[in-house]
Amino acid sequence: MSSSDRILPLTRVVSAFVLPFLLAAFLILFVSPQPTGGLFAWDINPRMTAAYMGAGYLGGAYLLSRAAIGSRWHRVAVGFPPVAAFTIALLLATIIHWDRFELTHIPFLIWLVLYIVTPVLILAVWFRNRATDPGELEPQDAIVPPLARWALGAIGVFLLIFAVTNLVAPALSMRIWPWELTPLTARVIGGWAALLGVGGLFISREKRWSAWRIGVQSILLWHSLVLLGAIIHRLDFQDGNLLNWYLISVFVMLVGLVSLYLWMETLKSKNSSSP
Repeated sequence: MSSSDRILPLTRVVSAFVLPFLLAAFLILFVSPQPTGGLFAWDINPRMTAAYMGAGYLGGAYLLSRAAIGSRWHRVAVGFPPVAAFTIALLLATIIHWDRFELTHIPFLIWLVLYIVTPVLILAVWFRNRATDPGELEPQDAIVPPLARWALGAIGVFLLIFAVTNLVAPALSMRIWPWELTPLTARVIGGWAALLGVGGLFISREKRWSAWRIGVQSILLWHSLVLLGAIIHRLDFQDGNLLNWYLISVFVMLVGLVSLYLWMETLKSKNSSSP
């Protein structure tokens, strides 16, 4: 297969197939004021957990939409292994808490099939499509500084440790989390941490800003909505206090990513204007 950096038709089809389910999950979990149990796999309480998940699904939908209609594979490639890690983690959480689900509930059956099939599809298209990446800088691309790559890799390792801890000992997160978690939702939160952790490790290996850009946009969208969800559902937090370690961490991360994004875009602009 030639290193054309093209997105293969199978990759586009798989991305387009998964996309509507992610958008539906966002609408059900983040937008809808009704309880989630009727339309989702199970009833998620408190609403802040649902909002967190819904925001994450929209971030994933943005990434896969760019894979479905984009022109260059390397711009979206680093998003596929994190999505696979996330789906595997949520499948494990589902199996561990099998008794929490109503097996005749149609949304749960859709959930189950998706989390069995999606990791296989996502990994298959990633293995197949990655051969098209020439590994070269785009014209007028920018190189991400080593310090930024090292920092993101270190954060990725931390988040993976957190994800594994949540999977095997969810009670630890339940004690420190700023809103109420159950063992199931603690493990689900761990699945999202696995996505970020694997994403951090894969992106940190990339020096091309063009390979970072869409992934960073996805994370910015996700966590901006998390802050919005926290404002909407502030009563779900202990004493209604939004000044807690988690939201402060999210805010600091957003400031850091926005700063990096603006800096790299400035470098990219300078490269494009150079003779």
